[in-house]
Amino acid sequence: MKMRSVSLLLVVIMLVVSVVSACSNSSNEPGNSQSSSGNNQGKASDDGNKEEGEKELPLLEYTFLDTVHPTAPFGYNNPNDVVTPVVEEKFNIKVKDVIFSAGTSPVERINMLIAAGNLPDVVLADNPNLSVLYATGAFEDLTPYKDLLVNMDKFVSDTGWNMLTQDGKLIALPTNAMPDQSNPEVKALMEGDIHYRSPYAQNLFVREDILEKLGYRFKGVKELQVELDENPRQLTYEDLVLDPPVDTPEKFEKLLYDIKALDLKENGKSVIPLELPDWGAYHLSQIYAPTGGFYANPQSGEVSGWIHNPYMKDYYAKLRQWFKDGILDKDYLIQKPEQLQEKTASGRVAVTFFTPDWPGARGNMKAINPDYEMRPIPWPKSQYELETGNPSYIDAAYPAGFSNILIKKGFKDIERLLKYFDWFQTEEAMELTAWGPASAELYEEKDGKRIFKDEELLASLNGEVVEPGTRNAEYYGINNTSKAFLTAPATFYNNKLYRKSPPKFDAWGDLRIEAGKSKLSPDGTVLPSSGIESNKTSQYYWNTFRTTKTAQLLMTKDETQFNTMWDDLLTEFNEKGGYEAAIEEMKPFFKISLGK
Repeated sequence: MKMRSVSLLLVVIMLVVSVVSACSNSSNEPGNSQSSSGNNQGKASDDGNKEEGEKELPLLEYTFLDTVHPTAPFGYNNPNDVVTPVVEEKFNIKVKDVIFSAGTSPVERINMLIAAGNLPDVVLADNPNLSVLYATGAFEDLTPYKDLLVNMDKFVSDTGWNMLTQDGKLIALPTNAMPDQSNPEVKALMEGDIHYRSPYAQNLFVREDILEKLGYRFKGVKELQVELDENPRQLTYEDLVLDPPVDTPEKFEKLLYDIKALDLKENGKSVIPLELPDWGAYHLSQIYAPTGGFYANPQSGEVSGWIHNPYMKDYYAKLRQWFKDGILDKDYLIQKPEQLQEKTASGRVAVTFFTPDWPGARGNMKAINPDYEMRPIPWPKSQYELETGNPSYIDAAYPAGFSNILIKKGFKDIERLLKYFDWFQTEEAMELTAWGPASAELYEEKDGKRIFKDEELLASLNGEVVEPGTRNAEYYGINNTSKAFLTAPATFYNNKLYRKSPPKFDAWGDLRIEAGKSKLSPDGTVLPSSGIESNKTSQYYWNTFRTTKTAQLLMTKDETQFNTMWDDLLTEFNEKGGYEAAIEEMKPFFKISLGK
């Protein structure tokens, strides 16, 4: 009887253990794993604490290499960081060590680390170098894990994902991506947020008083500022345009020659109709050509680049004419940045798209004459666009971000790491980085609105002038300045950040965005150098053609000599710049970016 009682007791115990075990492992079904690679990352209080009964995951650590910044920003080692401890507690994932490029190029730095056998687990690198880095064989193919990236995918366009793909493999993760407004959900977020500002490229500026002298009608910066102060809103293209419009190369050229005809003087010196920095010819070229660098025709898929792009010869011929006629500053290729700054700040520049210090230049101009203001205007349509209907662009957009994340091959728990990285695009993550955890007690509710309690923090967020060392957002590690957020894919879009109420917008700055936002290529027709050969060609342009060869073209005595010089420089660009090899290298990338 005793033996039967013991046996029965054992059966009961085993049944109980079996039931408990089954309950504890019920979440180990496929798609709901609680193992070290599982998805136990969505349940937490505001402070990231585990809910009662939630299984603890083992500590997962990763090392991080930042090849984009030579040294560490403050947030990587901040004793006042209120965000990182909460994220670490929530996921039991920590960054073990962070190293930087130390002034070397990303390729050099990573090759050195591979050779030494101590490549970090996660690498932040610029998009143009991704293919070269992946070719080392040191990084993971992320294609099998893409379905895990549900929050990232909401914000990243097909072109963005394509720009992270090589040979059909996803080689990197997006970070700080341009929100994909072809997604209705994302578009609604953008349109519903008057604080959202699009990424933008360089734009044209013209002195307002000169435009008025020439009879152009437009909304001045002061007038628009009054409007925004009374009724905060996003500026539109209608706020930007001139009447009559300067919307073709011919009309832009007429503006320049009309300015010269005014024969304006400032402090006894002539006003320069067109000013450029020494690198400016590349950007201005899109008034005639599709772009300055690598380009693919969206219809034919034909790839070209640099001085081989359509209408580029016409552009340099026009640049030469402007140089000869005193339209373009004679010193533009040889002057230092401080000379360029002085000319703009002293009111001697009529049209430009760059000044090293805009606040300083604008302030100095107003001190000379309160009516002096450099007003943004729209870019004219290019000759290429007028002929083909295809837009021209100044720069490649980075719909998946300019910097991206690669993961070392063989990382011990890549699935769990990717789910963690995907969390940074959730509303929970955005709320945490915007306001900090509730436990930090940085904010309170007043009159139904959330407000930061720290007066120094509030002043800095409101844009007020504050003393060095003030307790600003970086002091607390909020607004994406915490170690956790700096070592993960940067938040693509966050409308939960603190906003001053009523909002105070800058008319000049918003006009500038409106003028330049159409000049970033979102359609994959413009790409950066994406390999060893294409980088050689890019370097040849910037190191040799940009100054020496451009000067030779500008100094030709007549059209015949210009034509001969152009043909010679094309041949030299092919031979010394490795142009043909670069085009062959770029073709597969354009097939991917164009979805072909």
